[in-house]
Amino acid sequence: MERLLEVKGLHVSFHTYAGDIKAVRGITFGVEKGETLALVGESGCGKSVTAKALMRLFDRTSGEILPGSEITFDGTDVMKLTKKELHAFRGAQIGMIFQDPMTSLDPTMTIGRQVGECLVIHQGLSMKEAQRQAIELLRMVDIPHPEERVKSYPHQLSGGMRQRVVIATALACNPKLIIADEPTTALDVTIQAQVLDLLRDLKQRLGTAIILVTHDLGIVADFSDRIQVMYAGQIVERGTTHEIFKECMHPYTWALLRSIPRDSQKGTTLYSLNGTPPDLLLPITGCPFASRCEYCMPICRQQLPPETDLSQTHRICCWLQHPKAPKVARPAELGGGMNA
Repeated sequence: MERLLEVKGLHVSFHTYAGDIKAVRGITFGVEKGETLALVGESGCGKSVTAKALMRLFDRTSGEILPGSEITFDGTDVMKLTKKELHAFRGAQIGMIFQDPMTSLDPTMTIGRQVGECLVIHQGLSMKEAQRQAIELLRMVDIPHPEERVKSYPHQLSGGMRQRVVIATALACNPKLIIADEPTTALDVTIQAQVLDLLRDLKQRLGTAIILVTHDLGIVADFSDRIQVMYAGQIVERGTTHEIFKECMHPYTWALLRSIPRDSQKGTTLYSLNGTPPDLLLPITGCPFASRCEYCMPICRQQLPPETDLSQTHRICCWLQHPKAPKVARPAELGGGMNA
């Protein structure tokens, strides 16, 4: 597969009165053309910040992508783009689906005008032609009676319909990559499944790569090709979907999987991960998960673990993979097996 996106040493900090919040701490990853990559982890782990950094949606007064960070998209150095070039880049090369469709859409503008606006800006279409294209885009995302819906305002649509409008807007200029930032959070379970099915179908038809940002591992099992697990601004485990669900070895990934309700657990207490994430205002000297990990060793608090290759696609940052570390069994509900 051909590499579409390459990120190296990405650092993002937010400047506050209390100091700099180091939201993303030197992560490196890539996305191939046409694949789906899921970024998963608890709220506040840096998933959405990473997604927004790819489009440089920060300004120096609040958040800042620190010097030395590298973002290369289809051969273009995103960090060197001017404001004018960024304006042309966003929407045309990378589309964004935000998690709350109600705040993503302008309540004073009709659906047709909002979907067509990016076509006018990026492709130079007339408003009449953009409206015609908007109808076709709404039809593509399975909105019934699109000729009428283009005249509607956001408040006249259901939450699922609004999210489909946001997806149509992101697809308007046929971008090579779609970033879906918690696209199903505000929707009920039935609509969640419909939105994911829609994204999967559009990916197959258009060949668009997708980065799915979510805190719920349960919704990515049949959707993603690869998964990256984030914690405290760092990637602690990465691998194919099969490897993460069937062969994961990081205690934090175990905790995320154990928190997914199962039919076999009816009548039992749901698993809960104790403790809280580290304060990102403070430096982290060891493993960021050390204070919450039941397998924590002295070295875990003293030194950040290196990334260990478990296969060509499966990598993990955990001292339990060291040859001298004790052998730890995977939780019973995740299947048997010992660490390497």
